[in-house]
Amino acid sequence: MKTNLTIATLIVVILTLWMLFGSIGAKTDAQKDAAAAQAEKAEEKPLPSVRVRESRAEEFAAKLTLRGKTLPSRESVLKAEVGGQILQIVAPRGGQVKAGDPLIKIDPKNLPEQLEAAEAVLAQRQMEFEAAQKLRSSGYQSETRFAEAAAAFANAKSTLAATRIALENTTLTAPYDGVFNDRLVETGEYVAVGDPLAHFLALDPMIVTAEATEREIQQIDSDSPAVAKIGDKTLEGRIRYLSKAANSAVRTYTVEFEFDNPNLSFEAGMTADIVATTATQMAHKVTPAILFLSADTNGELGLKTIDEQNVVSFHKTQIVGTDNDGVWVSGLPEQVTLITVGQGFVVPGATVAPVEESSIQ
Repeated sequence: MKTNLTIATLIVVILTLWMLFGSIGAKTDAQKDAAAAQAEKAEEKPLPSVRVRESRAEEFAAKLTLRGKTLPSRESVLKAEVGGQILQIVAPRGGQVKAGDPLIKIDPKNLPEQLEAAEAVLAQRQMEFEAAQKLRSSGYQSETRFAEAAAAFANAKSTLAATRIALENTTLTAPYDGVFNDRLVETGEYVAVGDPLAHFLALDPMIVTAEATEREIQQIDSDSPAVAKIGDKTLEGRIRYLSKAANSAVRTYTVEFEFDNPNLSFEAGMTADIVATTATQMAHKVTPAILFLSADTNGELGLKTIDEQNVVSFHKTQIVGTDNDGVWVSGLPEQVTLITVGQGFVVPGATVAPVEESSIQ
């Protein structure tokens, strides 16, 4: 009977162990099956969808607009070359005059008489010099006396020339074709040599002057095609000057554009633009909405693209021009697939499911 009890106990133990390990094995298999199903489900998770379009670089010449103002092509403050009383203001303020036209007259005092005396002295010294020449050639005149006569003759010529110039300078004349913009003296006033008398301008041709940044000045040269825009008028002309040194205060470079103003239709000081065409370069035309500021590159402006394996890349770009319906950017390959919608939800290196814009109605 003891033997039967031992056998029964052994059977119970064996059954218990079988049930225990069978349950554990079944649980382990179930866990494996669940993990495999979860992994399969993860693998089947759809890739993020983005909208894309193909883009090919085109030749593009940007229009560079520089804000400025009109200025005279020449500007002078005319000063007195002789002292005296202002006798007459000849030209009207703001009047257009030709080179050599009288503007202001200064009292010549006795300069006309001095001129007559200088002419008489010159005639006398010339006769003395010619006589000394003849005597020297005949051997009756020493070299010393001849030299004295020659010096007196030369001095008389110099005095006559100086007197004639002084008399001419009593009339202030226009130095070039232009505008007698303003008088700085009145009739009856006394002036000394060097005192300012008039403000004189040349308005034909006229210039537009503007300031360019360091980047802008590198995009144009004196041969760059350009026009000036004043109000609703567009004026043909040429870039006549590009500063080679920056303004130390604002770090900009002066640009001057010259145009014809034959009828003096434009005055100095008017708001104007210089619109210059830059050198041709390869660029892509895009809508501003797809430009992206990358957090991974310190906020640099760029575009996201995909390659043949649909992997996302980021390209730093630079806006080189604008149009009514988009902007032109550089920094991309010649041909590229641009992400146009969804670029904010994917990161460089991610694989995406692209959808062509052309396939969306």
